[in-house]
Amino acid sequence: MTAPGQPDRRIRALLNRPASDVDGYFDVMGDATVPQTTGQRVMGSATLPKIYERLWRPVLFRGFTARTTAQEDRHKLRLLDIRPGDTVLDVACGPGNTTRTLLDAVGAQGLAVGVDSSPTMLARAVDDTVPGTPVGYVRADAVDLPFGDATFDAVSCYGALYLMDDPLGALREMIRLLKPGGRIAVLTTCVRGPAPVRRLAVAASRVAPLRLFDVDEVTAVLREAGLQDVTRSVSAASQTVGGRRP
Repeated sequence: MTAPGQPDRRIRALLNRPASDVDGYFDVMGDATVPQTTGQRVMGSATLPKIYERLWRPVLFRGFTARTTAQEDRHKLRLLDIRPGDTVLDVACGPGNTTRTLLDAVGAQGLAVGVDSSPTMLARAVDDTVPGTPVGYVRADAVDLPFGDATFDAVSCYGALYLMDDPLGALREMIRLLKPGGRIAVLTTCVRGPAPVRRLAVAASRVAPLRLFDVDEVTAVLREAGLQDVTRSVSAASQTVGGRRP
């Protein structure tokens, strides 16, 4: 693996379109932008990446999931079932903290790729990555991921789907990238309670900074795409969803 400032050439080999080498990550977007929700504008600020891993994420996740980040990471790794040498993708990786939790599982011969649309988050990810580890980063839109079909052994998206302008479109993109036998794990919001209350909350969230998902909304996308072993674990205001491509 090359040092920050020189992205791993293995990542360039995975890309299906031209990319610029920008301060340690590959950029396929250039001057393009993605529609920004209020939550995405906050996440892309210059200040948040500096405090995200030590304060924002631990505090948010404890209240949101009723679990610690360590507990969520262990659950994620069980769902992804990563093997040494696997190539894995972490969508909406932020400052790379979620991507780096995959490193021990992929091993020295594997590769972890983090994707985000925020230059400030990716700059932080590069700064916080230890040289020599099998990880690299790409700036791209989650609904237009710059990889061919069936590229990855596993795909994760943790604590980000609810911030996206087109979350279900992004989820379908992630599924497209799974190899046969590939696994996906997603942590996002979950509305609980009687059906009329859930429907009202989900509808209202469409114009809110944070999107709410009904209990079957995310799993339905996985099943419609033909994934097997679809599971959902609900905790507090969150749900962790997993599945496997046949």
